[in-house]
Amino acid sequence: MLVAGPWPTFPTGTDPSWWPPGVRTADDDARVAAYAAALAFYRGEQWPGVPRRGETRLVFNYARALIRKTASYVFPGPVSFTAVTPEGNATAREAGNRAERRLAALATRLDLPRLDLALAIDAAVLGDAATKVTWDQRHAQPRVAAVDPGSLVARWAPDDPRQVEEVTHAYGLTRAQIGRLFPALPLTGLATDRVYPVVEQWTAERWTVLVAGQTVQDLPNPYGWIPYVIAANNPRPFSFWGESDLTDLTGVCHELNQRMTVLSRILELSGAPIAVLENVHGSEGIAVGPGAKWELPEGAKAYLLDLLQGGGSQIHLDYVEQLFRVLHDLSETPRTAFGDSGRDLSGAALEVEIQPLVQKVARTRRMWEGVFVKRNAMVLDLCERLGGEDLQGVRETVAVWPPVLPSDRDAAVRNAVSLVESGIQSRRGAIVALGGADPDSELAHIRTETDLDRRAAHS
Repeated sequence: MLVAGPWPTFPTGTDPSWWPPGVRTADDDARVAAYAAALAFYRGEQWPGVPRRGETRLVFNYARALIRKTASYVFPGPVSFTAVTPEGNATAREAGNRAERRLAALATRLDLPRLDLALAIDAAVLGDAATKVTWDQRHAQPRVAAVDPGSLVARWAPDDPRQVEEVTHAYGLTRAQIGRLFPALPLTGLATDRVYPVVEQWTAERWTVLVAGQTVQDLPNPYGWIPYVIAANNPRPFSFWGESDLTDLTGVCHELNQRMTVLSRILELSGAPIAVLENVHGSEGIAVGPGAKWELPEGAKAYLLDLLQGGGSQIHLDYVEQLFRVLHDLSETPRTAFGDSGRDLSGAALEVEIQPLVQKVARTRRMWEGVFVKRNAMVLDLCERLGGEDLQGVRETVAVWPPVLPSDRDAAVRNAVSLVESGIQSRRGAIVALGGADPDSELAHIRTETDLDRRAAHS
Protein backbone atom coordinates (compact mmCIF):
# COMPACT_ATOMS: atom_id res chain seq x y z
CA MET A 1 0.00 0.00 0.00
CA LEU A 2 1.40 3.41 -0.93
CA VAL A 3 1.80 5.80 1.97
CA ALA A 4 1.44 9.48 1.07
CA GLY A 5 3.33 11.41 3.69
CA PRO A 6 3.74 15.12 4.35
CA TRP A 7 5.91 16.18 1.43
CA PRO A 8 6.96 19.82 1.84
CA THR A 9 8.03 21.61 -1.32
CA PHE A 10 11.12 23.77 -1.55
CA PRO A 11 12.10 26.32 -4.21
CA THR A 12 14.09 23.67 -6.05
CA GLY A 13 12.77 24.45 -9.51
CA THR A 14 15.64 26.87 -10.16
CA ASP A 15 18.43 24.41 -9.29
CA PRO A 16 19.19 22.28 -12.38
CA SER A 17 21.45 19.94 -10.40
CA TRP A 18 18.45 18.44 -8.62
CA TRP A 19 16.89 17.16 -11.84
CA PRO A 20 17.83 14.02 -13.77
CA PRO A 21 19.62 14.77 -17.05
CA GLY A 22 17.33 15.68 -19.92
CA VAL A 23 14.20 16.23 -17.81
CA ARG A 24 14.18 20.01 -17.59
CA THR A 25 14.38 22.01 -20.80
CA ALA A 26 15.12 25.66 -21.58
CA ASP A 27 11.38 26.27 -21.77
CA ASP A 28 10.98 24.95 -18.23
CA ASP A 29 13.78 27.24 -17.03
CA ALA A 30 12.07 30.23 -18.65
CA ARG A 31 8.73 29.25 -17.11
CA VAL A 32 10.20 29.00 -13.60
CA ALA A 33 11.98 32.34 -14.07
CA ALA A 34 8.64 33.90 -15.07
CA TYR A 35 7.08 32.44 -11.90
CA ALA A 36 9.76 34.12 -9.78
CA ALA A 37 9.33 37.48 -11.53
CA ALA A 38 5.53 37.39 -11.22
CA LEU A 39 5.68 36.42 -7.55
CA ALA A 40 8.14 39.24 -6.79
CA PHE A 41 5.88 41.73 -8.56
CA TYR A 42 2.85 40.45 -6.63
CA ARG A 43 4.74 40.93 -3.36
CA GLY A 44 5.49 44.56 -4.18
CA GLU A 45 8.80 44.59 -6.07
CA GLN A 46 7.38 46.79 -8.81
CA TRP A 47 10.19 49.25 -9.57
CA PRO A 48 12.77 48.38 -12.24
CA GLY A 49 16.46 48.77 -11.47
CA VAL A 50 18.30 49.75 -8.31
CA PRO A 51 17.15 52.91 -6.49
CA ARG A 52 19.45 55.92 -6.55
CA ARG A 53 20.92 57.29 -3.37
CA GLY A 54 18.16 59.02 -1.39
CA GLU A 55 15.50 58.13 -3.98
CA THR A 56 11.95 57.62 -2.70
CA ARG A 57 9.96 54.83 -4.33
CA LEU A 58 6.31 54.43 -3.41
CA VAL A 59 4.48 51.17 -4.20
CA PHE A 60 0.70 51.05 -4.45
CA ASN A 61 0.12 47.33 -4.84
CA TYR A 62 -3.12 47.43 -6.82
CA ALA A 63 -2.02 44.28 -8.64
CA ARG A 64 -2.32 42.22 -5.47
CA ALA A 65 -5.64 43.85 -4.57
CA LEU A 66 -7.10 43.09 -8.02
CA ILE A 67 -5.89 39.48 -7.98
CA ARG A 68 -7.41 38.86 -4.56
CA LYS A 69 -10.63 40.63 -5.48
CA THR A 70 -11.11 38.49 -8.61
CA ALA A 71 -10.36 35.28 -6.68
CA SER A 72 -12.95 36.28 -4.07
CA TYR A 73 -15.57 36.65 -6.80
CA VAL A 74 -14.59 33.29 -8.34
CA PHE A 75 -14.89 31.56 -4.94
CA PRO A 76 -17.31 33.67 -2.85
CA GLY A 77 -18.24 30.49 -0.97
CA PRO A 78 -17.65 26.73 -1.00
CA VAL A 79 -18.34 24.86 -4.24
CA SER A 80 -20.61 21.82 -4.00
CA PHE A 81 -20.82 18.91 -6.43
CA THR A 82 -23.53 16.70 -7.85
CA ALA A 83 -22.70 13.26 -9.19
CA VAL A 84 -23.64 12.28 -12.74
CA THR A 85 -25.44 8.91 -12.87
CA PRO A 86 -27.62 7.12 -15.45
CA GLU A 87 -31.25 8.20 -15.56
CA GLY A 88 -33.75 5.82 -13.99
CA ASN A 89 -31.13 3.72 -12.20
CA ALA A 90 -32.03 3.88 -8.50
CA THR A 91 -28.94 1.93 -7.41
CA ALA A 92 -26.61 4.23 -9.30
CA ARG A 93 -28.47 7.28 -7.97
CA GLU A 94 -28.00 6.08 -4.39
CA ALA A 95 -24.30 5.52 -5.11
CA GLY A 96 -24.19 9.06 -6.51
CA ASN A 97 -25.69 10.34 -3.27
CA ARG A 98 -22.97 8.57 -1.30
CA ALA A 99 -20.33 10.06 -3.58
CA GLU A 100 -21.73 13.57 -3.07
CA ARG A 101 -21.79 13.15 0.69
CA ARG A 102 -18.25 11.78 0.69
CA LEU A 103 -16.96 14.73 -1.35
CA ALA A 104 -18.72 17.18 0.95
CA ALA A 105 -17.26 15.51 4.06
CA LEU A 106 -13.73 15.48 2.61
CA ALA A 107 -14.03 19.13 1.58
CA THR A 108 -14.74 20.03 5.18
CA ARG A 109 -12.13 17.71 6.67
CA LEU A 110 -9.35 18.73 4.28
CA ASP A 111 -10.35 22.42 4.26
CA LEU A 112 -10.61 22.37 0.47
CA PRO A 113 -12.55 25.67 0.10
CA ARG A 114 -9.64 27.59 1.62
CA LEU A 115 -7.15 25.60 -0.46
CA ASP A 116 -9.07 26.31 -3.68
CA LEU A 117 -9.12 30.05 -2.95
CA ALA A 118 -5.36 30.02 -2.36
CA LEU A 119 -4.82 28.02 -5.56
CA ALA A 120 -6.96 30.50 -7.50
CA ILE A 121 -4.66 33.31 -6.35
CA ASP A 122 -1.57 31.26 -7.24
CA ALA A 123 -2.91 30.48 -10.72
CA ALA A 124 -3.70 34.15 -11.37
CA VAL A 125 -0.28 35.30 -10.15
CA LEU A 126 1.98 32.60 -11.60
CA GLY A 127 -0.19 31.41 -14.45
CA ASP A 128 -0.35 27.88 -13.05
CA ALA A 129 -1.34 26.04 -9.87
CA ALA A 130 -1.10 22.36 -9.03
CA THR A 131 -2.42 19.80 -6.55
CA LYS A 132 -1.42 16.25 -5.79
CA VAL A 133 -4.04 13.63 -4.90
CA THR A 134 -2.74 10.61 -2.99
CA TRP A 135 -3.93 8.07 -0.44
CA ASP A 136 -3.18 8.84 3.22
CA GLN A 137 -2.64 5.43 4.75
CA ARG A 138 -2.46 6.79 8.29
CA HIS A 139 -5.88 8.46 8.19
CA ALA A 140 -7.40 6.06 5.63
CA GLN A 141 -8.61 8.83 3.35
CA PRO A 142 -7.51 10.71 0.23
CA ARG A 143 -5.09 13.57 0.65
CA VAL A 144 -5.15 16.72 -1.51
CA ALA A 145 -2.04 18.90 -1.23
CA ALA A 146 -0.87 22.00 -3.06
CA VAL A 147 2.28 21.66 -5.14
CA ASP A 148 4.63 24.40 -6.33
CA PRO A 149 4.26 24.37 -10.15
CA GLY A 150 7.90 25.42 -10.39
CA SER A 151 8.86 22.02 -8.98
CA LEU A 152 7.00 20.18 -11.77
CA VAL A 153 7.93 19.24 -15.31
CA ALA A 154 5.19 17.79 -17.50
CA ARG A 155 5.20 15.96 -20.80
CA TRP A 156 2.05 15.63 -22.86
CA ALA A 157 0.77 13.99 -26.03
CA PRO A 158 2.19 15.64 -29.18
CA ASP A 159 -1.28 16.16 -30.64
CA ASP A 160 -3.09 17.18 -27.43
CA PRO A 161 -1.50 19.34 -24.69
CA ARG A 162 -4.37 18.46 -22.36
CA GLN A 163 -3.38 14.77 -22.32
CA VAL A 164 -0.55 14.47 -19.78
CA GLU A 165 1.73 11.49 -20.29
CA GLU A 166 4.41 12.08 -17.64
CA VAL A 167 4.97 14.34 -14.63
CA THR A 168 8.28 14.77 -12.79
CA HIS A 169 8.24 16.36 -9.33
CA ALA A 170 11.40 17.56 -7.54
CA TYR A 171 11.42 18.65 -3.91
CA GLY A 172 13.62 18.50 -0.83
CA LEU A 173 13.50 16.34 2.31
CA THR A 174 15.65 16.03 5.38
CA ARG A 175 17.00 12.70 6.56
CA ALA A 176 14.20 12.33 9.14
CA GLN A 177 11.54 13.07 6.54
CA ILE A 178 13.08 10.58 4.11
CA GLY A 179 13.00 7.95 6.86
CA ARG A 180 9.30 8.53 7.51
CA LEU A 181 8.45 8.49 3.81
CA PHE A 182 10.61 5.47 2.91
CA PRO A 183 10.92 3.31 6.06
CA ALA A 184 12.80 0.51 4.26
CA LEU A 185 15.50 2.83 2.87
CA PRO A 186 18.89 2.62 4.65
CA LEU A 187 19.87 6.11 5.80
CA THR A 188 23.57 5.49 6.29
CA GLY A 189 25.64 8.29 4.84
CA LEU A 190 22.84 10.89 5.02
CA ALA A 191 23.56 13.88 7.25
CA THR A 192 20.86 15.09 9.64
CA ASP A 193 21.31 18.79 8.88
CA ARG A 194 20.96 18.67 5.09
CA VAL A 195 18.08 18.75 2.64
CA TYR A 196 18.36 16.09 -0.05
CA PRO A 197 16.73 16.22 -3.49
CA VAL A 198 13.85 13.82 -4.05
CA VAL A 199 12.52 13.32 -7.57
CA GLU A 200 9.31 11.46 -8.42
CA GLN A 201 8.57 10.43 -12.00
CA TRP A 202 4.99 9.40 -12.72
CA THR A 203 3.40 7.85 -15.76
CA ALA A 204 0.14 5.94 -15.92
CA GLU A 205 2.19 2.71 -15.76
CA ARG A 206 5.26 3.42 -13.57
CA TRP A 207 6.23 5.31 -10.42
CA THR A 208 9.94 5.99 -9.93
CA VAL A 209 11.53 7.75 -6.95
CA LEU A 210 15.12 9.03 -6.80
CA VAL A 211 16.73 10.25 -3.56
CA ALA A 212 20.03 12.15 -3.84
CA GLY A 213 20.32 10.89 -7.41
CA GLN A 214 19.83 7.22 -6.48
CA THR A 215 16.79 5.20 -7.55
CA VAL A 216 15.07 3.90 -4.41
CA GLN A 217 11.72 2.84 -5.93
CA ASP A 218 10.69 1.73 -9.41
CA LEU A 219 7.23 0.20 -9.15
CA PRO A 220 4.03 -0.12 -11.15
CA ASN A 221 1.81 2.91 -10.62
CA PRO A 222 -0.38 1.96 -7.63
CA TYR A 223 -3.17 4.28 -8.79
CA GLY A 224 -3.27 3.68 -12.52
CA TRP A 225 -3.28 7.42 -13.19
CA ILE A 226 -0.91 10.35 -12.68
CA PRO A 227 -1.83 11.91 -9.30
CA TYR A 228 -1.29 15.55 -10.30
CA VAL A 229 -3.91 18.06 -11.41
CA ILE A 230 -2.51 21.24 -12.96
CA ALA A 231 -4.69 24.35 -13.26
CA ALA A 232 -3.46 26.41 -16.23
CA ASN A 233 -4.69 30.01 -16.18
CA ASN A 234 -5.92 31.15 -19.62
CA PRO A 235 -3.69 28.81 -21.66
CA ARG A 236 -3.48 29.06 -25.42
CA PRO A 237 -5.22 26.19 -27.26
CA PHE A 238 -1.89 24.61 -28.23
CA SER A 239 -0.12 25.22 -24.91
CA PHE A 240 -0.15 23.21 -21.69
CA TRP A 241 0.99 25.90 -19.23
CA GLY A 242 -1.00 29.03 -18.47
CA GLU A 243 -0.33 32.76 -18.36
CA SER A 244 -0.24 35.15 -15.40
CA ASP A 245 -2.98 37.77 -15.04
CA LEU A 246 -0.21 40.22 -14.12
CA THR A 247 1.12 40.23 -17.68
CA ASP A 248 -1.15 43.07 -18.77
CA LEU A 249 -0.88 44.98 -15.48
CA THR A 250 2.88 45.39 -14.98
CA GLY A 251 3.28 48.40 -17.27
CA VAL A 252 0.41 50.42 -15.86
CA CYS A 253 1.41 49.54 -12.27
CA HIS A 254 4.97 50.73 -12.95
CA GLU A 255 3.67 54.02 -14.33
CA LEU A 256 1.16 54.46 -11.51
CA ASN A 257 3.85 54.02 -8.86
CA GLN A 258 6.13 56.51 -10.62
CA ARG A 259 3.43 59.16 -11.11
CA MET A 260 2.17 58.83 -7.53
CA THR A 261 5.77 59.15 -6.27
CA VAL A 262 6.26 62.35 -8.31
CA LEU A 263 2.99 63.77 -6.99
CA SER A 264 4.04 62.87 -3.43
CA ARG A 265 7.32 64.75 -3.89
CA ILE A 266 5.51 67.82 -5.22
CA LEU A 267 3.19 67.88 -2.21
CA GLU A 268 6.10 67.33 0.16
CA LEU A 269 8.04 70.27 -1.30
CA SER A 270 4.92 72.44 -1.25
CA GLY A 271 4.59 71.79 2.48
CA ALA A 272 8.21 72.85 2.98
CA PRO A 273 8.55 75.59 0.34
CA ILE A 274 11.82 76.45 -1.37
CA ALA A 275 13.15 79.98 -0.85
CA VAL A 276 14.47 81.56 -4.06
CA LEU A 277 16.95 84.45 -3.71
CA GLU A 278 18.02 86.66 -6.58
CA ASN A 279 21.07 88.99 -6.64
CA VAL A 280 22.20 87.70 -3.24
CA HIS A 281 25.70 86.37 -2.58
CA GLY A 282 25.42 83.67 0.12
CA SER A 283 22.48 82.72 2.30
CA GLU A 284 23.92 82.95 5.78
CA GLY A 285 21.42 84.10 8.37
CA ILE A 286 18.44 83.49 6.09
CA ALA A 287 15.92 81.01 7.51
CA VAL A 288 12.37 80.17 6.41
CA GLY A 289 9.83 80.05 9.23
CA PRO A 290 7.04 81.90 11.01
CA GLY A 291 8.13 85.44 11.98
CA ALA A 292 11.44 85.24 10.13
CA LYS A 293 12.87 88.56 8.92
CA TRP A 294 15.38 88.96 6.15
CA GLU A 295 17.64 91.92 5.41
CA LEU A 296 18.42 91.89 1.72
CA PRO A 297 20.83 94.20 -0.13
CA GLU A 298 19.53 96.75 -2.61
CA GLY A 299 18.36 95.14 -5.84
CA ALA A 300 17.96 91.72 -4.25
CA LYS A 301 14.74 89.74 -4.49
CA ALA A 302 13.33 86.83 -2.47
CA TYR A 303 10.24 84.71 -2.88
CA LEU A 304 8.90 81.21 -2.14
CA LEU A 305 8.64 78.73 -5.02
CA ASP A 306 5.06 77.54 -5.36
CA LEU A 307 5.08 74.20 -7.17
CA LEU A 308 1.27 74.08 -7.17
CA GLN A 309 0.95 77.39 -8.98
CA GLY A 310 -0.75 77.24 -12.35
CA GLY A 311 -2.54 73.95 -11.73
CA GLY A 312 0.51 71.77 -12.32
CA SER A 313 -0.60 69.23 -9.75
CA GLN A 314 -3.96 68.86 -11.49
CA ILE A 315 -2.20 67.57 -14.60
CA HIS A 316 -0.65 64.81 -12.52
CA LEU A 317 -4.00 64.03 -10.88
CA ASP A 318 -5.74 63.80 -14.26
CA TYR A 319 -3.04 61.47 -15.55
CA VAL A 320 -3.27 59.28 -12.42
CA GLU A 321 -7.04 59.10 -12.92
CA GLN A 322 -6.50 57.87 -16.48
CA LEU A 323 -4.04 55.26 -15.20
CA PHE A 324 -6.66 53.99 -12.77
CA ARG A 325 -9.15 53.72 -15.62
CA VAL A 326 -6.67 51.74 -17.71
CA LEU A 327 -5.90 49.52 -14.71
CA HIS A 328 -9.55 48.67 -14.15
CA ASP A 329 -10.13 48.09 -17.88
CA LEU A 330 -7.17 45.76 -18.28
CA SER A 331 -8.03 43.80 -15.14
CA GLU A 332 -11.72 43.62 -16.13
CA THR A 333 -12.54 44.66 -12.57
CA PRO A 334 -14.67 47.83 -12.49
CA ARG A 335 -14.51 50.15 -9.52
CA THR A 336 -18.02 48.93 -8.68
CA ALA A 337 -16.49 45.58 -7.65
CA PHE A 338 -14.91 47.40 -4.69
CA GLY A 339 -18.31 48.66 -3.52
CA ASP A 340 -17.95 52.20 -4.88
CA SER A 341 -19.73 53.06 -8.13
CA GLY A 342 -19.50 56.80 -7.56
CA ARG A 343 -23.15 57.35 -8.38
CA ASP A 344 -26.61 56.03 -7.60
CA LEU A 345 -27.49 53.15 -9.90
CA SER A 346 -30.40 50.75 -10.12
CA GLY A 347 -29.88 47.03 -9.65
CA ALA A 348 -29.97 46.38 -13.40
CA ALA A 349 -27.51 49.21 -14.06
CA LEU A 350 -25.12 47.84 -11.45
CA GLU A 351 -25.21 44.40 -13.08
CA VAL A 352 -24.39 45.94 -16.47
CA GLU A 353 -21.52 47.96 -14.99
CA ILE A 354 -19.96 44.93 -13.31
CA GLN A 355 -20.55 42.65 -16.32
CA PRO A 356 -16.84 42.59 -17.38
CA LEU A 357 -15.92 41.03 -14.03
CA VAL A 358 -18.81 38.54 -14.30
CA GLN A 359 -17.52 37.44 -17.72
CA LYS A 360 -13.97 37.10 -16.40
CA VAL A 361 -15.21 34.99 -13.48
CA ALA A 362 -17.15 32.77 -15.89
CA ARG A 363 -13.98 32.13 -17.93
CA THR A 364 -12.00 31.33 -14.81
CA ARG A 365 -14.68 29.00 -13.48
CA ARG A 366 -14.66 27.00 -16.72
CA MET A 367 -10.99 26.25 -16.11
CA TRP A 368 -11.65 25.24 -12.50
CA GLU A 369 -14.56 23.02 -13.54
CA GLY A 370 -12.10 20.93 -15.55
CA VAL A 371 -9.78 20.79 -12.53
CA PHE A 372 -12.60 19.66 -10.23
CA VAL A 373 -13.74 16.95 -12.66
CA LYS A 374 -10.25 15.40 -12.63
CA ARG A 375 -9.63 15.88 -8.93
CA ASN A 376 -13.01 14.50 -7.85
CA ALA A 377 -12.58 11.47 -10.11
CA MET A 378 -9.24 10.72 -8.42
CA VAL A 379 -10.68 11.21 -4.93
CA LEU A 380 -13.69 8.98 -5.59
CA ASP A 381 -11.48 6.33 -7.17
CA LEU A 382 -9.29 6.26 -4.06
CA CYS A 383 -12.32 6.11 -1.77
CA GLU A 384 -13.71 3.09 -3.60
CA ARG A 385 -10.53 1.13 -4.38
CA LEU A 386 -8.52 1.83 -1.21
CA GLY A 387 -11.20 3.02 1.21
CA GLY A 388 -13.67 0.22 0.55
CA GLU A 389 -16.66 2.48 -0.15
CA ASP A 390 -19.43 1.24 -2.45
CA LEU A 391 -19.71 3.96 -5.11
CA GLN A 392 -20.69 1.72 -8.06
CA GLY A 393 -17.97 3.28 -10.19
CA VAL A 394 -19.36 6.82 -9.90
CA ARG A 395 -16.59 9.23 -10.93
CA GLU A 396 -18.12 12.08 -12.93
CA THR A 397 -19.29 15.18 -11.07
CA VAL A 398 -20.63 18.64 -11.93
CA ALA A 399 -19.71 21.73 -9.91
CA VAL A 400 -22.51 23.79 -8.36
CA TRP A 401 -21.16 27.31 -7.95
CA PRO A 402 -22.37 29.95 -5.51
CA PRO A 403 -23.70 33.12 -7.19
CA VAL A 404 -21.08 35.63 -8.33
CA LEU A 405 -23.09 38.61 -7.11
CA PRO A 406 -25.19 38.97 -3.96
CA SER A 407 -28.62 37.61 -4.75
CA ASP A 408 -32.08 38.05 -3.32
CA ARG A 409 -32.86 34.71 -1.63
CA ASP A 410 -36.61 35.32 -1.66
CA ALA A 411 -36.58 36.15 -5.38
CA ALA A 412 -34.49 33.04 -6.13
CA VAL A 413 -36.96 30.84 -4.22
CA ARG A 414 -39.93 32.37 -6.05
CA ASN A 415 -38.24 31.77 -9.41
CA ALA A 416 -37.47 28.16 -8.48
CA VAL A 417 -41.09 27.55 -7.42
CA SER A 418 -42.35 29.05 -10.67
CA LEU A 419 -40.00 26.89 -12.77
CA VAL A 420 -41.01 23.71 -10.92
CA GLU A 421 -44.74 24.43 -11.18
CA SER A 422 -44.46 25.18 -14.90
CA GLY A 423 -42.58 21.91 -15.51
CA ILE A 424 -39.43 23.61 -16.73
CA GLN A 425 -37.26 22.45 -13.80
CA SER A 426 -37.35 19.42 -11.50
CA ARG A 427 -37.59 19.66 -7.74
CA ARG A 428 -34.14 18.12 -7.46
CA GLY A 429 -32.70 20.70 -9.85
CA ALA A 430 -34.32 23.51 -7.86
CA ILE A 431 -32.75 22.25 -4.62
CA VAL A 432 -29.33 22.09 -6.28
CA ALA A 433 -29.74 25.60 -7.73
CA LEU A 434 -30.63 26.94 -4.29
CA GLY A 435 -27.46 25.46 -2.80
CA GLY A 436 -28.66 22.14 -1.39
CA ALA A 437 -25.72 19.79 -0.80
CA ASP A 438 -27.78 16.55 -0.76
CA PRO A 439 -30.94 17.02 -2.89
CA ASP A 440 -31.96 13.35 -2.87
CA SER A 441 -31.85 13.15 0.90
CA GLU A 442 -33.82 16.39 1.10
CA LEU A 443 -36.48 15.01 -1.27
CA ALA A 444 -36.71 11.85 0.84
CA HIS A 445 -37.30 13.97 3.94
CA ILE A 446 -40.00 15.90 2.08
CA ARG A 447 -41.77 12.69 1.06
CA THR A 448 -41.58 11.36 4.62
CA GLU A 449 -43.03 14.56 6.07
CA THR A 450 -45.79 14.57 3.41
CA ASP A 451 -46.73 10.99 4.28
CA LEU A 452 -46.86 11.82 7.98
CA ASP A 453 -49.03 14.85 7.32
CA ARG A 454 -51.46 12.76 5.23
CA ARG A 455 -51.72 10.08 7.89
CA ALA A 456 -52.36 12.70 10.55
CA ALA A 457 -55.07 14.29 8.41
CA HIS A 458 -56.84 10.94 7.82
CA SER A 459 -56.69 10.02 11.48
